[in-house]
Amino acid sequence: MFDPDSPQRPVLRGELYRRDPDATWEQLMKAWELADAKIRTVRDSLGARRIPLAMTECHFVIPGRDRCDVLATWAAGVSYARILNNHQRHGDVLKIATAADFCGTRWQNNAVIIPTPKGNNRAYLQPVARVMQLYRHHAGSHAIKVGRAPDGLDVVASRRGNTVFLHVANTQRTRSASATLQIDGHVIRSGRVFEISADPTVELSYLNSADVMKIVEKPLTANGVWEFSPASVSAVELEIG
Repeated sequence: MFDPDSPQRPVLRGELYRRDPDATWEQLMKAWELADAKIRTVRDSLGARRIPLAMTECHFVIPGRDRCDVLATWAAGVSYARILNNHQRHGDVLKIATAADFCGTRWQNNAVIIPTPKGNNRAYLQPVARVMQLYRHHAGSHAIKVGRAPDGLDVVASRRGNTVFLHVANTQRTRSASATLQIDGHVIRSGRVFEISADPTVELSYLNSADVMKIVEKPLTANGVWEFSPASVSAVELEIG
């Protein structure tokens, strides 16, 4: 568990995140670097020993009500997407990793929120869980190196059979990013994009959980050019020849 906020000039704790969306976004987009530094420290300590690693609690704990309401925002969802992408990059040694506690009634760092009292509305997925769900159902079994990516896009790739999967987070809050998808030595025969796109300031609750941060499926354009929406998280499936 860690606090990704700036110790010198905090912008996430309590209700501060609502006052400056730009500063909140910038701070959350850097959060993955703290987790990456921890993983690299442990990797380096192994030396030549081949020991798999487990990261059993890699989620935010920020001062504020119920571990901080910012965790209910879509900005936090995109931040967690970057952390999950980084987990995949370390997948050669990082064999178990999580990004949330499982379920609870009020703590925002849970994947599933169960409203109380009993019978008061339905359980719903937090932003982090929606990204986990998206990635879980569109992922390969073997890693693929990403040669290059447009500025603003955080991309990892994997493959299973003749299907290549991309996990893409647009780290730009207000700008889309265009990419031409290519796979060396292969022809892309068809593709689909599964996207979660929302205003980063939108906050989840039982009142809107069925209407926001939904996964939308779209067909890939024939020329392989795709426009990734601002502050979006996407899983791309490419069928190759």
